[in-house]
Amino acid sequence: MAKGSHFRKKAKKHNMVSTILLCLGAALLLYYVVVNWVPKWYREFTYRQNLSNLTDMDVSAADVSQLDTAQADPLAGDNYPRYTYPTDRFFLSAERKTYENGDMTLRVPRLAYEGEVRSGTTQSVLKYGPGLYRYSALPSYGNPNVCIAGHRGVYGAEFYNIDKFEAGDKIYLEYNGYRFTYDYVETIVVPPDDWSMIYCTDYSAVTLTSCHPMDTSADRMCVRGKLVKVEELPKDSSSSG
Repeated sequence: MAKGSHFRKKAKKHNMVSTILLCLGAALLLYYVVVNWVPKWYREFTYRQNLSNLTDMDVSAADVSQLDTAQADPLAGDNYPRYTYPTDRFFLSAERKTYENGDMTLRVPRLAYEGEVRSGTTQSVLKYGPGLYRYSALPSYGNPNVCIAGHRGVYGAEFYNIDKFEAGDKIYLEYNGYRFTYDYVETIVVPPDDWSMIYCTDYSAVTLTSCHPMDTSADRMCVRGKLVKVEELPKDSSSSG
């Protein structure tokens, strides 16, 4: 009788320990979801909410200003187009509609990264490398803002050192047979529902974004560069220089 009571007590203690461990595991899983995924879902929700009237903002090549680059832009030394886009809302350009994975190459010495820019910013896209925002512009003269997202702490962590940019750093985009060189301008941290860094500004820009702080989605770190040079790439090369 005493032996049976001993086994029952032991089993009860074992069950209690198992229950505690299960509760701790569930709590850790819940914490991970709340810290990492809820902000992502919220950010995606607010992003889509801001696009509720997108059909009234669809911008095609015929809707934007294409000016004579020689007289419109001091940087212009060729006939590459100049586009002037809205600066206070999202839009979908004709060029973005036809963009496909690998149409553009990103090269950032500060990040020790060089590789293709994929189309989109969903988790299924970013697990393979940096992605172009759905409502990003493409490189040109004028005022487009090329917006690219990448991971810091998971998958390839291509933007791991996004917080390390300094004056003098360069960002390079190769697109449509040209190399676009940008000077680093600033780093800004914004809350997940602030999409102002994705809008076009009053100059031709590139914006790199990633989660902040590391391994969370509480905020978004944005690195901005300003166009300073456009060069035609050699016909047989797309990554030299």
